[in-house]
Amino acid sequence: MSERQVIKEIEEYITKLLDNVHLVGDEKREIETEWKQHLYDHYDALRKQGAQKGEAIQTVIQQFGTIPLLQQEINQTYPSSIKNHIYKEIIIAIICIAASIVGPGLLIGAYFQAYFVTTPILALLFAHFIYRYIVKKQTYWLFSIIGLALIYALFIQLFQSIIGNDWNMNTYITNLFSLNWSDLTGENGIFEFTTVHMMWYVIIAMQIISKNNFFPIWQKVCNASFHFWSMLLIGIMLARFQSSAEWAMIYLNVFLLYAFLQQVVSMNLVLVCKERMNRMFVR
Repeated sequence: MSERQVIKEIEEYITKLLDNVHLVGDEKREIETEWKQHLYDHYDALRKQGAQKGEAIQTVIQQFGTIPLLQQEINQTYPSSIKNHIYKEIIIAIICIAASIVGPGLLIGAYFQAYFVTTPILALLFAHFIYRYIVKKQTYWLFSIIGLALIYALFIQLFQSIIGNDWNMNTYITNLFSLNWSDLTGENGIFEFTTVHMMWYVIIAMQIISKNNFFPIWQKVCNASFHFWSMLLIGIMLARFQSSAEWAMIYLNVFLLYAFLQQVVSMNLVLVCKERMNRMFVR
């Protein structure tokens, strides 16, 4: 048995094991990474003790446990993982819709219109499916770094074309760290150069202080940054296809806020909100 066959056998075992478990997203990737490391470490230890490759891999899998039994244990330990992710999506949707309803009135004095509700709901549906089934699938750090550099360069070009101003390096650096309220919000809602970057800084900080220790900090920062800027760029592109400037701005702001909240709303926060909601209904 070659080393490639050993790797393939471990990969297939882990894949079958995670097939019917109540885990999604980061939780699934974390436990997959942890188990793979455990299996490879155990395999290496047996090989150093003189076991043959075939014998070592068989022992590793047998001692780790049978698939149905392990799946049952996982599902008992994480019974509400999928539900918690649904709660997270609901919390994000409520915030985005509330911001779309209140924002125009606060920022530009606009009177309430029905599309303040309908347009963000449609934008949220697009954002959810694009993020979950396309953007979030990318977790390879090298691709994230390369993609982030390309997306950021394209963002600068698109932003300049949207606001219609020529920027020099001094203006660029000044706006990166401006704390003036007029620079944070305006006619474009929260789609302001300073605000977008402030959101990015918060995302980076959240990744650094998060309790997820299964992945290196730099890898988490790279992937989270790529996800954020990818969603923002897609939002800019979709906004250009809208029939009115108002719809375009709502799409843009919803995608920006959705991308930000996906990175900063942790499952711990979701659980806290869930607990408080349950207490309110119980009372």
